Amino acid sequence: MDSGEIHYLEIAELSRLLASRKVSPVELTRQMLHRIERLDPQLKAYALVTPELALEQAREAERMIGRRQILSLLHGVPIAVKDLCWTRGIATAAGMPLHRDFVPDTDATVVRKLREAGAILLGKLQLTEGAFADHHPDIAPPVNPWHRDYWSGASSSG
Repeated sequence: MDSGEIHYLEIAELSRLLASRKVSPVELTRQMLHRIERLDPQLKAYALVTPELALEQAREAERMIGRRQILSLLHGVPIAVKDLCWTRGIATAAGMPLHRDFVPDTDATVVRKLREAGAILLGKLQLTEGAFADHHPDIAPPVNPWHRDYWSGASSSG
């Protein structure tokens, strides 16, 4: 598998490669974290990257998949969630500097279900202030990776 193209695969194909152990969850997660590190300074898609958590989850996914204990089609798949989704132990600002230090003690249902499915959390994606109309003036809006002159979107802009 050409590691330079793996980020373009559909989840179903990635899931097959992970389950067959042709792709390692740890190596895939490292590649994705490297890609984020390289591109996000320009794209500003992430409000927060969680590399330690992602690698910990990837190591556990690799152990389980190696024992054929596959939780779901998402087991070992790196994902990111909108920074509006409460994430236990991880700052959840909802696009608002006012909430940058808010750390929920529980997961939103979608986050809980993703964890239970064995998905790997790369981080939290930027969004408009409170998921409303525009980005807070202190937060650089995400850049559309396909065309810098096109708007990246509203509340799901990251």
